[in-house]
Amino acid sequence: MTDRIPKNLQGASEELSGRTMNHFWQDRQIATDIKEYPDRYEILADLPGVTKENILVHYDAEQLTISATQNFTENDTDDGHYLRRERATASFQRSFAIKNIVAEEITAKYENGVLLLRLPKRTPNLTTGKIITVQ
Repeated sequence: MTDRIPKNLQGASEELSGRTMNHFWQDRQIATDIKEYPDRYEILADLPGVTKENILVHYDAEQLTISATQNFTENDTDDGHYLRRERATASFQRSFAIKNIVAEEITAKYENGVLLLRLPKRTPNLTTGKIITVQ
């Protein structure tokens, strides 16, 4: 195919194609905002068109992962046929390293296509460690 493109435009074509694919994958990511408070972190994640049942939030080993599946496979039992079909089943996932979280107290709420996660911070234990007596 590149033999049809003039040599002076081949690099531009590849650059445009690369940019287009980068935008495609960026558009497929879960857009998130992470805000820090003194006692917690809050994460807002946009998941439009995803049902609550198709969202999985997992926290383990200081890693938070949000996974979601979007399914547009509908029963096509009517007589119509598609002229264009761009919606399809898709999976999304984002992971974040977040330390010092009380995993048992993480809460999640999903409303109007937005997932809200509250991650309480672990209170620093100032009595950890050991004082060593020098002899």
